[in-house]
Amino acid sequence: MARTWRTILIALALSVATGAVGARDTQPRHAGSFSVGVGTFNMGHSRTSDGLGLEYRLDSRAWRPRQSGRFSLIPTFGITGTSKEAFFAYAGFRTDLGLTSTWRVTPGFAVGAYDRNGDIDLGGPIEFRSSLDVSSAVGNGMRVGVTLYHVSNARLYDRNPGINALAFVQTF
Repeated sequence: MARTWRTILIALALSVATGAVGARDTQPRHAGSFSVGVGTFNMGHSRTSDGLGLEYRLDSRAWRPRQSGRFSLIPTFGITGTSKEAFFAYAGFRTDLGLTSTWRVTPGFAVGAYDRNGDIDLGGPIEFRSSLDVSSAVGNGMRVGVTLYHVSNARLYDRNPGINALAFVQTF
């Protein structure tokens, strides 16, 4: 467990340091967003565990094709650790779909590496993550919401139980 939390703290420190370095640039840049999620990992299994996730999303304006209007793919990098010492690091894409001026739905897909330690056996180290966030703007570029995601190996291995997770997230 200590290894998982140590890795999460290192990622948090790196993201803060990256923001501090970017703040010193004289050229205006658009920053990405950073999201923290806390919730339940392994929903629906008899062996649930608590989860903590950190995610960095690049600025969507830099990745929006001019001809596509509002649609953009947003590169995303994240890590999730569980109370049973599992660790999942991933990279993928999301897209923001505005429902109103305040509410947003954000589907996403990623591929990553899973280290089970003492948590549920998902079949192997390569896993896929599909997610759906619903969030609301609360001011100063901050959002709060909930995310539901599924992690499985898409039958790459003989064993493919998959897990579902639910987390409350804050994005800034």
